[in-house]
Amino acid sequence: MDKIYDMIAKDYDQRIQEDVKNKKFPYAAYNEMQDIIASHILDNKNLTRVKILDLGIGTGSFYEKIFPERLKLTGVDNSKKMLEISKLRFPDANLYQYDLSMGLPEEIKEDKYDYIIINFFIKHFDYHYVVNLINLLGRQLARFGKIFIGDILFCDPQIKNLYLKNHPENLNPAYYYHTFSEIVRKTDESLAVSFMELNGYSGVLIIEKYYESSLHYEDSLIKYKSNTAKWKSTQKQKKRE
Repeated sequence: MDKIYDMIAKDYDQRIQEDVKNKKFPYAAYNEMQDIIASHILDNKNLTRVKILDLGIGTGSFYEKIFPERLKLTGVDNSKKMLEISKLRFPDANLYQYDLSMGLPEEIKEDKYDYIIINFFIKHFDYHYVVNLINLLGRQLARFGKIFIGDILFCDPQIKNLYLKNHPENLNPAYYYHTFSEIVRKTDESLAVSFMELNGYSGVLIIEKYYESSLHYEDSLIKYKSNTAKWKSTQKQKKRE
């Protein structure tokens, strides 16, 4: 997989934007996904400097949406060429070429982060890997930290199966098609998991420590509700309180 991304690194950003323009699977909601995550980070006035870990950072184009002076960025990717482009964009970033199917680089295993970003990465990995990764990363969140995962994501298996039945052209044997309900079932009980559906086949998972969760409060949800057709969360009980 790293060789494929090495080959397309130079025109990767252009390819993505062409897919966005043409509303092509799976990247049609790519810009919206990035805007939602960037908006949340920029709106966080409690942090003058934001410590971010990005797994599958690619070319680092996402971070052009955030003021560089606010960032302390660590990125991991398997593609050397992608990381070279990221380094040109953000010379001060700590970047690691590493095969994430093997876990996390030793250099970052003990670090804590305000945000962990994983965009269009989990589609390459099976369910058990994804759940184990979420549970592992939950222990690396700083106080009130959040994990954002944007990818091909469905609310539940029924919605996924119906979509794929109606759109067989989007069934790629190289991809894993994950669902919010299945991920929640095996996620550590110390974590709260919320899901924003962006279109019929993609969305954003938001993971945070259960007792530090802020997204269950109605005023915090307004912005997210305005950007998504559906909102699901493991925080239903707290929303009612």
